[in-house]
Amino acid sequence: MVSRRRTAFWGLATAALIAAVIAAPGAVAAWSSAGHVVMSNLGAHVQAGFEQWVLTGTSGTELSDAVAFWAVFHVVKAVLAIALLSALVVFGCRVWSHAARSPSGGARVGWGALGVLGAGLPVLALLVVLANIQGAVSPLSSVLTFLPGDATPAVAQVQAQLAAGTPDAVTAALLHDFRTYHAVLVTCLAVTILGVIATSIALLVRRARRPREDRRIRGVLLAGALIVPALLPPLGLLLLANLSTTADTAPALAAFFAGGGL
Repeated sequence: MVSRRRTAFWGLATAALIAAVIAAPGAVAAWSSAGHVVMSNLGAHVQAGFEQWVLTGTSGTELSDAVAFWAVFHVVKAVLAIALLSALVVFGCRVWSHAARSPSGGARVGWGALGVLGAGLPVLALLVVLANIQGAVSPLSSVLTFLPGDATPAVAQVQAQLAAGTPDAVTAALLHDFRTYHAVLVTCLAVTILGVIATSIALLVRRARRPREDRRIRGVLLAGALIVPALLPPLGLLLLANLSTTADTAPALAAFFAGGGL
């Protein structure tokens, strides 16, 4: 039998990690900047620093401090999100094990309902992991999402250079970082897709090794093996979209500055 005490431990650990993913990154990043940059003034730092960098060609402390803050934010959040994803997988496996093994029909229904209700949480945690690995590697492109929506002189200058195909050193650096930003996600998505396929195969192998008398356990394993690959189409589309941006970065960067987003 699966220990309910251990299952409760993993449930509490999951709840604690959810709280940490939400609260800790901003606090740790603010501590790393000695309180100079915090979430509430990050946008102001980004805007002032970006204007100076683009219009003068010199990167001041405003932008560098904002990028450093955002890099720490992403690293902390990525680490915590990986821990959360791991905890969710363990907790989910234990929940479904209870659903398959509990002698009481009511208990099986209860555990199964809990498993269904929480089925989307690992997917959300996975997306958080991917986004924060991406941001940790290329914090500059990520932090530029804090720029205001209106066309500032610096944004207009970058857009003009992109349209003319004559980027200066600053715009070329933006293009390089933006390309890296999306290439990182392509790599992460490729690894994730392989992981999804491997997980489905592993579940089928485990099912094949179970005695035929364990019908409920075999049924849970089969359901998992069939449901997990449902992630492949959206992951594949996301990979192709980011691969396209990596191959032809200038139009995507221009669309970003025009308000199209990352």
